[in-house]
Amino acid sequence: MKKIYSNILMTGAVLMGALLSGKEAVAQEKPNVIVVLTDDQGFGDVGFNGCKDIPTPNIDRIANNGVKFTNGYVTYAVCGPSRAGIITGRYQDRFGFGRNPLCAPQDTMQGLPASEETLAKTLSRSGYKSMALGKWHLGAHKSQYPLKRGFDEFYGFLSGGHRYFPENWNLNDITEIKAQFDAYNTRLMRDNGRVHETEYLTDALSREAVSFIERKKEEPFFIYLAYNAPHAPLQASKKYLDRFTHIKNKKRRIYAAMLSAVDDGVGLVLDKLEELGLDDDTIVFFLSDNGGPESKNGSDNGALRDGKGSLYEGGIHVPFAMQWPGKIPAGMVYENTVSSLDIFATAVAYAKATPKNQLDGVNLIPYLNGENKTKPHPQLFWRKYDQKDFAVRSGAHKLVKYKSEEEEIYHLEEDISESNPLELSEENHYSDLKESYQKWEAEMKDPVFLGLMQNKKYSRLNPERFKMISPFKPDTLGAKAPEGYELLWADEFDTDGKPNSKYWSYEEGFVRNKELQWYQADNANVAGGTLIIEGRREEVKNKKYKKRSKNWRYNRKQAEYTSSCIKTKEKFSFQHGILEVRAKIDSQLGMWPAIWTLGIDQKWPANGEVDLMEFYRHNGEAKLLANAAWANEDGQAVWGSEKLPFADFTAQEKDWADKFHIWKMEWTKEYIRLYLDDVLLNEIDLKKSVNADAFNPFHQPHYILLNLAIGGNGGDPSQSNFPSQYVVDYVRVYQKK
Repeated sequence: MKKIYSNILMTGAVLMGALLSGKEAVAQEKPNVIVVLTDDQGFGDVGFNGCKDIPTPNIDRIANNGVKFTNGYVTYAVCGPSRAGIITGRYQDRFGFGRNPLCAPQDTMQGLPASEETLAKTLSRSGYKSMALGKWHLGAHKSQYPLKRGFDEFYGFLSGGHRYFPENWNLNDITEIKAQFDAYNTRLMRDNGRVHETEYLTDALSREAVSFIERKKEEPFFIYLAYNAPHAPLQASKKYLDRFTHIKNKKRRIYAAMLSAVDDGVGLVLDKLEELGLDDDTIVFFLSDNGGPESKNGSDNGALRDGKGSLYEGGIHVPFAMQWPGKIPAGMVYENTVSSLDIFATAVAYAKATPKNQLDGVNLIPYLNGENKTKPHPQLFWRKYDQKDFAVRSGAHKLVKYKSEEEEIYHLEEDISESNPLELSEENHYSDLKESYQKWEAEMKDPVFLGLMQNKKYSRLNPERFKMISPFKPDTLGAKAPEGYELLWADEFDTDGKPNSKYWSYEEGFVRNKELQWYQADNANVAGGTLIIEGRREEVKNKKYKKRSKNWRYNRKQAEYTSSCIKTKEKFSFQHGILEVRAKIDSQLGMWPAIWTLGIDQKWPANGEVDLMEFYRHNGEAKLLANAAWANEDGQAVWGSEKLPFADFTAQEKDWADKFHIWKMEWTKEYIRLYLDDVLLNEIDLKKSVNADAFNPFHQPHYILLNLAIGGNGGDPSQSNFPSQYVVDYVRVYQKK
């Protein structure tokens, strides 16, 4: 019996182990996905394609650990459209992305349409966390930023290229650009904000990829590691240049150094996967977005004809490899045609995620492991809309029309260099190739935006293309009334000196909330197009000091801090309309900046208070508040309040406090709506905001206050840096015409 009981226990343990391992298998059955994408790399510039003068041992690891695709293609011969195809798994011509997009940050059409879903978005529905790194080039309008298109994190730049050394990044962001290629000089973005990076660009991107793997190792993740190397400008650090002193051609030497930096980064990524035991559960793709522009950057497309921009093989046939040790045997060479479109389809098949749109790619794994004996793609297609050029490949035959009225057919297995065109005959499948292309083209869409080749035309049609307000600088464009409104009153703070005495008066001394600051006029000044309210650590004697007073305003002998509060009381008030204030706040501990209004009749809170903005510590946590207050029957304040954690703003925009932001109150007879950067924070129903005596404080005019309090709800300022500055760019009031 003991033996039987022991066997039962052992069997139970085995079954339990199987169940546990089954759970573990479920947790691991969704593979991580990493796409390593280079920019303008030549087909012949990887070791696995025979490169001799530029070692790429880490990129080669991907091919050696998995499969080398000898006939790997992208969907276009230049960056933007090719990347649009990769990130959506669909021919970019299906949604009008047939041109290289311009950097046009005010244009919602210059980029990936809202109709399209990125791989990150699809994977997010299956529990994946994702990060885009490096070159975006899928739209520079805020609505097209990576975090708006399904990614959880972003570290990189929006435009089609970028300089590599941080000392060249002298523009804060794209609001400061004046021409198409100025965007190459902007600071890098982290999520929706900007950062101060100190490393060579390629190294910084690799570092961030490794960090993301470390942080997300417990959950399925997707990394889109889109290096801009070796795209121009040709810039490499000494560390990498020193490896290639044997290369005499200067362009080739710098190009080699740039590619070597990528290879080092790929090595760091692969090493981290192995260190964490994630390599068997991670699909890694490597490819270039198009062929190398040989004369421009010193790249080498090997035997392939032409390069970037061309529909001959040198423009679209790219180095392409993939590893998934858990599914693909090492050292495979796959000869059939595959496409960058297949990355999306392969990833979602094993992530158990259903894409929103029909894909043009296929899951490659069944073809690689022999489950599917057919070819992944009966045909692949390319189109250059503006040039009326096209290409189609079916099996070994390729029909191409490029920079000529003549169409050509090549047998690529016998003539990969496309040097001997064949007769346009049935024997060479001419009719079938042409007919299949025409059928495909009929499904495609004309480009929906003017592209890089139409840069001058676009600028001519859009003369204010680069007229934008920098979030880091005062507004120089002036007031623009919302539709149906006109400007009633404004202070642009354009004249240096003291605030305009026609508009503003000052509070004096200790005023409210047992705050630490002494209010005085000296701390409010206008300079550089802004009002600067300065908080200072300085001693000021209390002129109203009374030693035995029980009133805190009088029993303090002195103040340790000074600041200012300015108000339009008895100088300007308004009822209904839009109040808009653009300001930049100091978020240090102890600071309590505010933008608010008070009604002109009755005492507080019966007169009504509206706080467009308060920043202070609530229960010890920094928060932004959007409030309104009125009085109950006991004369106490009733609050309609929204308290938003400040960390929610800085999480996606690390430099949030370095920027100006727009706080807005929209006030009608029915409601007050409070906005921050056009996002609605709070709405107060004015049918409910009635005092106990039936007086509605929001049915009377209000005046405006701007102040920087110190201490109180702001917290303890003793360790903060002074002077502190609360900077206001403008105050504008609009009313309906």
